[in-house]
Amino acid sequence: MITDYTQAIEKYGFYIATPIGTSMLPLLRERIDTVKLVAPNDLKKHDVVLYMRNDKTLVLHRIIRIKDDLFTMCGDNQFMLEKNVKRSQIIALMEGFYRGEEYIPTTDKEYQKYVKKIIRKRPIKYLKYLIKKIIKKIIRRK
Repeated sequence: MITDYTQAIEKYGFYIATPIGTSMLPLLRERIDTVKLVAPNDLKKHDVVLYMRNDKTLVLHRIIRIKDDLFTMCGDNQFMLEKNVKRSQIIALMEGFYRGEEYIPTTDKEYQKYVKKIIRKRPIKYLKYLIKKIIKKIIRRK
C-alpha cells in the first residue's frame, strides 16, 4: 500500500504529520503539535512509531516490548497494551515533534526524562484502574 507518507519518507527522508486523538497526551496534543516521521530503522523499546492495525487504522504509539518480530504498543495516555503488532505493520518512526515553532528531537534530554517518567507511571495507572474497577463491583453488589 503506497501512501503520501511512505512516498514522502522515501523521497525526502521524512514526513510531517498532525496527530489526531488523545492517546499520546501529554506529549502530543491533538491537532496542535506535529510529528516528524522517518523510516522505521533500528527500532528500540520506548520509540514512538506509526503503525497500521489490521482494520487499516493508523496509530501513533510507543513501543513497550519487542520479542522476536512482534511488538507490544501503548499510548502514553493509556495503560491497556496492544500486543502482537508485526514489524511489517510499522510504517514510520517518530524522530521528534514540533511544539509550536520549537522542534524537540527524541534525543533531547528533557524528552528522555519524560519517557522515563511515563514508563515508570504506567503500572501505577493500571493499578489505579484495577482498584477503581474492584471498588465499583463491590458497590454494585451492595
